[in-house]
Amino acid sequence: MTGPRNFTAPVLAVLLAGALATSGLAQTPFALTNIGQRLDNDDARMTGRGGWGLAVDDSLHPGFKNLASLYSVRHVTLKFTAAGDKVLSEDEGGERTSYRTYAPAMRVALPVIKGRLAVTAGFVVDRSTEWTTAVDDSWEAWSDTISGVTEFQRRGSMFKVPLGVAFSPLQGLSLGASLDLQRGTLRESLYNFLRSPATLTGAGLYSSNLLTTSDEYSGTSVTTGFLFSPHTRISVGGSYTPAYDVDVDRKIEMGGLAQRSRSSFILGMPEEMGLGLQARLSGRWRVGADYQVQKFSAFTGPEEWRSAMQDEKTLSVGLERTRANERRGGWSNLPVRVGLRSRTWAYQVGGAEVRETTFSAGTGFPFRGEMGQMDVALSYSLIGDLQDNGLESRVIRLSISVTGLERWW
Repeated sequence: MTGPRNFTAPVLAVLLAGALATSGLAQTPFALTNIGQRLDNDDARMTGRGGWGLAVDDSLHPGFKNLASLYSVRHVTLKFTAAGDKVLSEDEGGERTSYRTYAPAMRVALPVIKGRLAVTAGFVVDRSTEWTTAVDDSWEAWSDTISGVTEFQRRGSMFKVPLGVAFSPLQGLSLGASLDLQRGTLRESLYNFLRSPATLTGAGLYSSNLLTTSDEYSGTSVTTGFLFSPHTRISVGGSYTPAYDVDVDRKIEMGGLAQRSRSSFILGMPEEMGLGLQARLSGRWRVGADYQVQKFSAFTGPEEWRSAMQDEKTLSVGLERTRANERRGGWSNLPVRVGLRSRTWAYQVGGAEVRETTFSAGTGFPFRGEMGQMDVALSYSLIGDLQDNGLESRVIRLSISVTGLERWW
């Protein structure tokens, strides 16, 4: 039996790096309003080839985008993904550069019957907002003018804990399903930072918290999937999540004239469906594509969000050269991935839809004894249009994933 030293050290190193990393005041301002930005929680292998993975079946390098593919895992599998962004945003007021690090997903799969049945769990962030903006301001107080800064903060994410199973009833066909515990928080705060009036001595700085709104999300959804391989060179996969409700508990705290209130409402999250295709070309080359739609035009919730909603559509295409099964010299051992993803956001900004285009490339480094792999991907995204939306963003992202495998019988 191979001991845990095959993958434990690299996994722990990445986990420690993710734990020590702190989130900067980043993310594109398109996420400043509405339900936030869809967070790319694909592993670095999928990111490098454009994001497709619904039709992939690889027991030595499992993907979790379609749980039906996990039926073939033969080892205990742990996958951890982390990423870092540099975001350049521009609007009519100027430019802003920000940075962010985050860990959007951790997944685990466990074989029950080798090649037939497996169970899985994990932690996955779906949507996120992380934003701080501040403007100079002034206030009249009796005969004095007080200067200062008005600051707005928005922080939060919607995440899920999937508990799933994958099963292959027939050769070439597998099915998957998960119960997803939907959770999250969103906190918005408005502050005034006041400087002492010019008529007073000293240069004190006073803070006044004017308003804080805190939302807590709680719900449950179900996701199903299938993977069908009618031919050794072609496979088709799909996933479907029916519409579900998320209960929201809202707490509002107001400064100055102190006031607290509580309320609740429901977010009606729309159904989501996806279909993927993979084709094996000559040698180690693969080509694939995914198309996903979440019908946010049917979203129900706060009117200020709902009025701008539209269907979110994502098309991912890419090319991959898989790693070599036999040793070759130099770079010819390593996988090569390139891809393109086009996405229309779930809501409009400035009265126009938000379009996102991402170019990506990546590779990977297998562990000794085929007991896992570390993958890296570099991507460049163009989000929005200054003329149509009133702002635009450019995002450079480095993604790293570690897949660890361990034999357990």
